Amino acid sequence: MVKSKRPELIAPIQDWKTLKYVQDLPDAIYFGIQKYNMRKRARNFKKNQLKEIVNFCHEKYPPIKTYLATNILIYNDELKDLRILLTEAKEAGIDAIIAHDLATIKYSIDLGIDFHISTQCNVSNIEAASFYENLGAQRITLARELSLSQIKEIKNSLKETEIECFIHGSMCTAISGRCYLSATITGSEKYSANRGNCVQPCRRTWRVMDDENNELIYDGLMFLNAKDLCMIEHIPLLIEAKIDAFKIEGRMKDPLYVRTVVKCYREAIDSYFENDYTEEKIKNWIRELKRVYNRGFHTGFYFKRPSVEDIEFNKRGNVSPYRKNYIGKILNYNPVSKTANVLLENNSLSIKKGDTIIIEGENTYNVEIFNFAIIKGEKFEKIPINSRNKLKIINLRLEKCEPNDKIYLFSK
Repeated sequence: MVKSKRPELIAPIQDWKTLKYVQDLPDAIYFGIQKYNMRKRARNFKKNQLKEIVNFCHEKYPPIKTYLATNILIYNDELKDLRILLTEAKEAGIDAIIAHDLATIKYSIDLGIDFHISTQCNVSNIEAASFYENLGAQRITLARELSLSQIKEIKNSLKETEIECFIHGSMCTAISGRCYLSATITGSEKYSANRGNCVQPCRRTWRVMDDENNELIYDGLMFLNAKDLCMIEHIPLLIEAKIDAFKIEGRMKDPLYVRTVVKCYREAIDSYFENDYTEEKIKNWIRELKRVYNRGFHTGFYFKRPSVEDIEFNKRGNVSPYRKNYIGKILNYNPVSKTANVLLENNSLSIKKGDTIIIEGENTYNVEIFNFAIIKGEKFEKIPINSRNKLKIINLRLEKCEPNDKIYLFSK
């Protein structure tokens, strides 16, 4: 049996910390600048960093492709600025832009930039896909509301245009994210989901009354709070459906989340092609994915329409028991001995050998396993920290960090 083409794995990136931390894993990244993308609240890059981002990614081996998200609705007074952005993106060498608004698509065609159709366009059928193919789209990110069989039908109908599908991350209860609830309840288009600034009312508790029957349907439940998509168990089916690109949602997630998720799916794809995609590996991947931020998992629309079982009614946000707990900060670091003086500032935690610690700075990020600390010249595999402990400064062995970086214990 001839195996399908290896799909492109696309990672969500919001800043340099995330990009540098995951750089060895994805085939491509997607990101936004401070305007015109669906994650206005993310720590987006600045426009003058476009060339630097592209060069950083293209200098890798193999090169990482770069996709710029310009996928919100565009108004008249933004057209000139949008065209300038797309011009600068082309000059920077961006591989493609992600577009929703037809003005963005038109400018991309005019400028000769490859463009991908955003999931915001809600492409759900063969005719819509053919329309964008005839416009010249290199790729279409299909609507998230499609079954695997519908995806196959669209893929088989296209001549050259590729298809891309989300495989992991947050799900919106509105059609492919085209929601008006945020703007409605705030009374302002400033907070429109279609402009990238959703306040996420679907993640709140609601009281819902049927006024015709005078019946309380929901009382203080998050009945719109969809669980997260997770397709790690079904990678072979997605590859064999000839999906060209696998996309991970998460441009507002921290670097540990992004690296963990991308790493699991990288391994899953590679395992398929190396003929060692096993149940044991699936269990390990799921275990890792459950450690980082998640709202519980389901398989979206791939096999059935989501039901009430796929809603997290009671818990807001992250259901993982793991959290970042602040420990202290780096005072100074010796890159030769790879040791750092650390000021301990949390008197309620202890660190023991094998614990995961996160080192995070303004533009730096690293995760390491704690092995030992040096206290007064002596090695310790456990550092008790409590109100009676006078210990304030310890020496840790760390691969990389900078003065003033914060240190966190990642644990239950």
